[in-house]
Amino acid sequence: MNTIQNIQQLREFLTVYNTLSERCFNACARDYTTSTLTKDEGSCVSQCIDKQMLVNRRFMLVFAEQAPKALFKQGEQSPTEAIKSAKPEPAVPAPEATPVETTPVIEENKQ
Repeated sequence: MNTIQNIQQLREFLTVYNTLSERCFNACARDYTTSTLTKDEGSCVSQCIDKQMLVNRRFMLVFAEQAPKALFKQGEQSPTEAIKSAKPEPAVPAPEATPVETTPVIEENKQ
C-alpha cells in the first residue's frame, strides 16, 4: 500500500473517530465541574460507542451486499467476469500540430 492510500485511510479513520467522539460527548457529558466522567456519564459513553460501532458495522455489511447488486444487475456478469471481458478503450489520438508562420525580424545596425 502506498503512502497516499495510508494517509487517506488515516484521514477516514480520524473522521469517523472524531464524529463518534463528538456525538457521544454531546449526548453524555453533563457535569463540567470535574475533570473526569461521572459513573453515569461513563456508562452512557460506553453504550453510545457500542451502539455507534454496531450501526457502523451494519452499514458496512449492507453496503458490501448491495454495492455489487447496484453495479451489476442480477443475471449478468459477475464483477470479476466483467473486468476480464472488458475491452480496453482505444487511445485518443493526439491532435495534429498546425504549422505556425513566423515573420523574420530585421534588426538595424546602429553605429
